[in-house]
Amino acid sequence: MQQFDELIKIIDHLLGPEGCPWDQKQTLHSLRSSALEEVCELIEAIDLEDNTHIKEELGDLFFNVVFLSKVAEKEKRFPTQAVLQELNEKLIRRHPHVFGEGKKLNSVEELYQQWDAIKKEEKGKEQRQSLLDGISKHLPALSRTQKILKKIKKTDFPLNIGPVERTPQNEEELGQLLLSLVNQAQEKGLDAEHALRKVLAHLEKKFLEYEKNR
Repeated sequence: MQQFDELIKIIDHLLGPEGCPWDQKQTLHSLRSSALEEVCELIEAIDLEDNTHIKEELGDLFFNVVFLSKVAEKEKRFPTQAVLQELNEKLIRRHPHVFGEGKKLNSVEELYQQWDAIKKEEKGKEQRQSLLDGISKHLPALSRTQKILKKIKKTDFPLNIGPVERTPQNEEELGQLLLSLVNQAQEKGLDAEHALRKVLAHLEKKFLEYEKNR
């Protein structure tokens, strides 16, 4: 693709001897916050159904991915080609029903089961100790909670989470409930993000003990 090749040349020039002083000073660590910011801006554009901004933010995010890869290459971690090769291999490996000789799947549930089995086999090579390993601790507390609960509910671990007074019936009601809780927390001088992380850490600790004793 001509445009992709041109982007590579532009980034190589930015990082080269005659390039941009700011770009030349960047490291993987210094670029962490900008990568997260670009993802958030893309999500906002998608929520607004703003195609002009979606296109712009996709471009910014795409630049960040390629730029990070090139910075990693500059730091002699791995070449950019290795990033693409690993991605291509993973996509093919995780879709045996499309690219391989895997059986044809008849439902989304079968697809999820196959996906989990493949990921479990892959991550087994990394010697993961817990079902919760791999869930980023840098995710916002609410997103991380949803991922952890989804994993835990695949086991027989007793969650013991009490119900709210009135269960929301749709996203609008759920959003209003969350907004109300955050507002009440602020009025009491409480940090909602920290509070959820604290309770979640306690739940993780109990689940890890459960896994060890199984």
